[in-house]
Amino acid sequence: MTPRHPALSTPEWAFIGGVPLLWGILLLFHPMADGETIYLDLQDQVTPWLVVHLGQMLFIPLFAVAVALLLRGVAGTAARVSRVGLVFFAVFYTAFELLQGIGNGILIHVVNGLPAAERATGADVIQGFSENVLIRDMGVFVSIGSLGLISAMIAAGIALHRHAGAPVAVPVLFGLAGFLITAHPPPYGPTGLALFIVAVAIFRRSQSTEPAAVAVGQPSSA
Repeated sequence: MTPRHPALSTPEWAFIGGVPLLWGILLLFHPMADGETIYLDLQDQVTPWLVVHLGQMLFIPLFAVAVALLLRGVAGTAARVSRVGLVFFAVFYTAFELLQGIGNGILIHVVNGLPAAERATGADVIQGFSENVLIRDMGVFVSIGSLGLISAMIAAGIALHRHAGAPVAVPVLFGLAGFLITAHPPPYGPTGLALFIVAVAIFRRSQSTEPAAVAVGQPSSA
């Protein structure tokens, strides 16, 4: 028999689909910075920068909860790997957002308030802070958090395919989504989240389609 996923309620499905939808919309407003001149790139975009990254700190753990909810009742090694990966993602990627996103936003706001002659020094301080090995774009926190999400998404797709009857498209889309979400500025993050929503829709449809079961030799009811 084809394995089945434990039934999720309509509000739970809405949560699983709504979190990535709202997160993807938020990321469309992510200000862009090339990493080489962070202060110059963002000095006039402090408010949207802080709003997006404060939202990131909310949606990162919510997304981890959404994936974990999708795995509720699913057994197997892949499901356990996914749950562990989600913890690393939630902890380390949130820490990266707190330091790189919120930290830089606050520093830029402070430097904006300095006399013009002192802003160059302030810009150097911000650049040095951003290039710290722990919080730069390929630093420790974001690398561990990204690896956690990518591993969690791939493992979740495999677990749903093996133990809950998900079509092959689900693990494929989950894997692509994991890679794209970790590179969160648009178009990558919103695209990855859209792929996740598509995968969830495919999975839910596969679960709502009842297999036609005919008992051999059983007489039909009158």
